[in-house]
Amino acid sequence: MRRLIFYALCIVVNGLTAQVYPIQKTAQNILIDGDLSEDAWQKAPMMDGFIQHFPYDTSEALTQTKFMLTYDDNRLYAAFICINRNPDKPFVVQSLKRDFSITQSDAVVLTLSPFADGQNGFSFGVTPQNAQREGAVENGGGFGVSTAWDQIWYSATRITRDTWFAEFEIPFKSLRFLEGLSTWRFNVARADFRNNEVSTWVKVPRMFNISALIFTGTLQWPAPPTRKGPNLAIIPYVSSLATGDKGEFLKHNTPRAGLDAKVGLSSSLNLDVTVNPDFAQVDVDEQQINLTRFSLFFPERRQFFIENSDLFAQFGFRQIRPFFSRRIGLSQAGNIPIDAGARVTGKIGKDLRVGVMDVQTRRMDSLNPAKNYAVAAFQRKVLAASYLGGILVSEQAVGAVNAKRKSVAGMEFNLLTPNNRWVGKAFVQKALYDGLKADRGYAHASFLFYRTLKWEAMWNHEYVSGKFRAPTGFVPHIENYDPVLRKTFFMSYGRMEPMISRIFYPKSKVINNFSVNLYNSTYTDSNYRVTEAITTFSGKILLQNSASFRVAANREFFWLFQPFNPVNPRDTLFLSTGEYHFQSLSASASSNNRRPLNGLLECQYGSYFGGEKLSLTGAMQYRFQPRFLFTLNYRRINIDIPELGKSTLNLIGAKTEYSLSTTMYFTAFLQYNTQAENVNVNVRYQWRYRPMSDFFVVYSENYDPQFLTKNHSLAFKWVYWFNT
Repeated sequence: MRRLIFYALCIVVNGLTAQVYPIQKTAQNILIDGDLSEDAWQKAPMMDGFIQHFPYDTSEALTQTKFMLTYDDNRLYAAFICINRNPDKPFVVQSLKRDFSITQSDAVVLTLSPFADGQNGFSFGVTPQNAQREGAVENGGGFGVSTAWDQIWYSATRITRDTWFAEFEIPFKSLRFLEGLSTWRFNVARADFRNNEVSTWVKVPRMFNISALIFTGTLQWPAPPTRKGPNLAIIPYVSSLATGDKGEFLKHNTPRAGLDAKVGLSSSLNLDVTVNPDFAQVDVDEQQINLTRFSLFFPERRQFFIENSDLFAQFGFRQIRPFFSRRIGLSQAGNIPIDAGARVTGKIGKDLRVGVMDVQTRRMDSLNPAKNYAVAAFQRKVLAASYLGGILVSEQAVGAVNAKRKSVAGMEFNLLTPNNRWVGKAFVQKALYDGLKADRGYAHASFLFYRTLKWEAMWNHEYVSGKFRAPTGFVPHIENYDPVLRKTFFMSYGRMEPMISRIFYPKSKVINNFSVNLYNSTYTDSNYRVTEAITTFSGKILLQNSASFRVAANREFFWLFQPFNPVNPRDTLFLSTGEYHFQSLSASASSNNRRPLNGLLECQYGSYFGGEKLSLTGAMQYRFQPRFLFTLNYRRINIDIPELGKSTLNLIGAKTEYSLSTTMYFTAFLQYNTQAENVNVNVRYQWRYRPMSDFFVVYSENYDPQFLTKNHSLAFKWVYWFNT
């Protein structure tokens, strides 16, 4: 039989009906070129019948997609036939750059869950122009895919007037899986934004992410795949960094060399090693305006730390993190070299996931001694897709007098129900350092989120003791800096954060849905006195063309128990301590992001610490498809407080991306921040001359507000991936 149009075997998995794909093995060599004429594809079962995910999820997709899967001893192959509905319309393409945004590009995506655990998986996707996107699916996929995960795989596309075709070749060595498991979970999604439609093979309700692993079919193996031969990759690099301060040419040249290694200890367990790593190619941080009393969060961008990072970084909450990798090798004084690091991550059996990492930094001076950082974590699956987790983080200075280890231990339970309606977390963490009593230094919290098509509700509580210390973590809210005494005081705090939303779906060709939302966040001190609170009542309208409108009314309260200047922390003029109440109104609108020119505008006005504040935020994006992408972000805040006077803060970020091909990109970034009194220019060139092998050139320069050079640098980096 040449084609199996639809293999409709239904089984019950976790209480849900799922489709099954009976994959067949091939002995034929498949050339990855977008041409599906090989006999292997003629014999492979073909699936269709995609269901809409957006704008509705109750009917068959208007733009249909078909796919086939096959495999040999070493590789998984996938082929996709994507029908071009309305072919005279142009594709929606963000750029040709790797790891494109799936929310702004036409694409086809294969999601794999080799452990069938509802928690972890992998995602592979391409645009019609063959821009690639691969990522790790973490925590059930409810919040999307982490594109920080990179591996070798191959793809090709071919476009005709009525159809575009895609072929994937994914080596089994690039995946982690449990040998002997006869069924995997998987799904296929199609983004057809030029026709304003997203669809999936297995239905995913529209309030969930298309990568949610609970909404998947079954990949049935006649003989489970095995990983044959050693799985080893050696990735050496050489780099050169030339720097110069104000008035200097680039004269301080620092050549470096090092390597990374990836070793497959088993088909499901990997060892990653880095020696003298260099991060010269890392994207620059996007600057922010800070009007709070606490440190801002900046995401990790260094490759060694972001691969498989969810196993360590997802413990705790965003503002209560026992482990935050940016504490390693980065300080206010600048970069601290890392001598070496090693990490083991993966699965032991079907239900146990483990991770161990150790990193050693170099001694800089007496204030920055060499340090060793160690972290160990585990996740044990319980119920359908929930898990118990534990973590231990340790930091210790090496070679310093009276060096003492500082640690944090934590346990948590993560809830994910089979239908994905309930998501939650509860954890407790304990600081461990000399002099701390056993009943002191705790942090604990709970979070519960419920969602249906029409309702969303959330509850969150937090408590952090003033004795809690996580030197390799991120817990900013216990740190209260007094600028007069120039001293930081650590104070306990509690938090309650409820939210409820009601979503309405009118029968309209213009409006997709509209919602109303009530939200509150309240912080208290150890005596349960409110220190900070905000209540927001908002309404939002989402149109069928993806444009949206939102209005909100906000009421805020602050009790300032220490001097504070929200505009300029370096100033010697501060607000009086005491209680402050203020209100504000805000409105925002975003346009149809499927169009080459789209944008967002937001305005907020209200009282502020006895005065008033007007905030204007704008964002604009222009795509000259498929090679050119320009984005402009602008934020302007006018503050008039009688005690401090009038102030204006501006933050401008302009970014240009130009793709010469799917393997060669230019990126230029300009940032102007009046609060930080800094202007930054960053230009980055990347050439992926072979799979996972790159050549980078990065130029960066910082100016003062008068555009006089503070410092500048020019970096070159060459990376080569040797693999077995």
